[in-house]
Amino acid sequence: MVTLDSSISFLIYITAVSSAASGVTEAFKSVIPFLATDYEAKEDRLEDHNHAARLTHYKKFVNLLISVVSAGLIFGFLRLDPALILAGAPSAFVENSWQVGTWMWGIVAVFGSPFFASLLKILECWKQSMNGNHFPNKPRQKVSGPKR
Repeated sequence: MVTLDSSISFLIYITAVSSAASGVTEAFKSVIPFLATDYEAKEDRLEDHNHAARLTHYKKFVNLLISVVSAGLIFGFLRLDPALILAGAPSAFVENSWQVGTWMWGIVAVFGSPFFASLLKILECWKQSMNGNHFPNKPRQKVSGPKR
């Protein structure tokens, strides 16, 4: 059964793997100059702009591919199924973690990470408000403009 705690655990796991995959991609960028270069047209010609755009799209595709593969590998090496974490199963360990589902979770982690990070913040704040642990209000001060 999906509970608030299992949802928070799931989101923490997904965002952690996404952050790790992003770190792996940044490491690749530091080693392979093609992945960190911004491409611009030499001259203001259509062919130069098309070539620069093509190289930029190749670079973005390779960066995403590295992120997805590294997230899939992280899920595979950890041998934990995010769906079992979300469902609140007693154990999220899986015997054979090298299946298609593992790679699908890699895709979900990479492309859904901004959404999952925002959702995690919302759920954590909601949990704190349900427990009665409200955030303290920011101090406020009334001010008036300069007197002439």
